[in-house]
Amino acid sequence: MVKQLNGSFLPAHDSDLELARQIKVGDVYRFQYSKPRNYKFHKKFFALMDLVFQNQENYTDRNELREDLTIEAGFWFEKTNYITGEVTKKAKSINFSSMDENEFGELYRAMLDTVIRVFGWEGSDIEANVAEFM
Repeated sequence: MVKQLNGSFLPAHDSDLELARQIKVGDVYRFQYSKPRNYKFHKKFFALMDLVFQNQENYTDRNELREDLTIEAGFWFEKTNYITGEVTKKAKSINFSSMDENEFGELYRAMLDTVIRVFGWEGSDIEANVAEFM
């Protein structure tokens, strides 16, 4: 759906038009919405991860770095090992289907703040360097 200036919504694609026609005028419906992910923003996130990875010495695996930073940024869930009873934190998935644009934007801002705090870098320097990685 695409929001119009008058506040109404129209189907975003011709393929959505048939579904929209099935909705009766005047009936009340409940909808959940999500904003599709922006691929360029996704690339910007990974440019940030590449920048961090290339400027640190503790990690030899990019995914481990990303997972630890994601957890540190507050985007995690608890995972219980039912064999040992151990409870650990697992990073939330950043898959396109797992996280919409709004949540991904929150994650990016939190990751940027986390990188600044953990590595002691300047935010403006990071943004400038991320642009070079893209």
